[in-house]
Amino acid sequence: MFLKKISKKELFIDYIPTFLIGILIIVFALLKQQTFINTLPTLITLVVLIMSVRANRYAFLLGAGNCVLYTIAYMSEGVIFSAVSALLVSMPIQVFSFFVWSKHKDGKTRSTLIKMKWWLLMLAIVAIFPAWAGCYFGMGAFFEGNMAILDSLVFVLGLLISLLVAFRFIEGQYFNVISCGIALVMWIYICIENPSNINFLIISFYNLFRTVQAAVNWTLLYRKQKNERAVV
Repeated sequence: MFLKKISKKELFIDYIPTFLIGILIIVFALLKQQTFINTLPTLITLVVLIMSVRANRYAFLLGAGNCVLYTIAYMSEGVIFSAVSALLVSMPIQVFSFFVWSKHKDGKTRSTLIKMKWWLLMLAIVAIFPAWAGCYFGMGAFFEGNMAILDSLVFVLGLLISLLVAFRFIEGQYFNVISCGIALVMWIYICIENPSNINFLIISFYNLFRTVQAAVNWTLLYRKQKNERAVV
């Protein structure tokens, strides 16, 4: 019954790649003797990403719980900014996002998406750089990480993305593509020094793929909803 309900596109773009990546993560976790706490959040992320691509608001609840696991994993690897972002920024914002999206329902799981004004987008872009500098030079004095420069940038972008997505702006996914690209570079360098972190590199590749997909899907959904509102 389940297979009859899903399209070939969903099967080959969503479910099969997710299953294969999940198997790959488990295999490398066993080969590299990665701890269970470092493996579990990456597997849960696979589910969260599929839900996020479809603009499913319940992805926020699952993602919020997963933030606790990521915090523990990040702390063990010395990426402090990401750990702080996961626990003190991402988790509460994702809970908040769920309630905001629930107030603007579009069907059982989706919400009505909106687009940023040009001046608000410019303000967000400009604000990134002083926030990044302040985060790196300010918090860097108290926390020492392996990749503090990239880690702090991902932290700042993560905060911006969380706020934009919480308020249903489609641009949140565009910034997410950039953030995932930077995170991918960071984990490549980390894995060069410590190959046992290969699962975080795998999930970074997969994150980038899914965020690009989400950016496209959210844009199409926004246009569809806009046209529907225009007809009404």
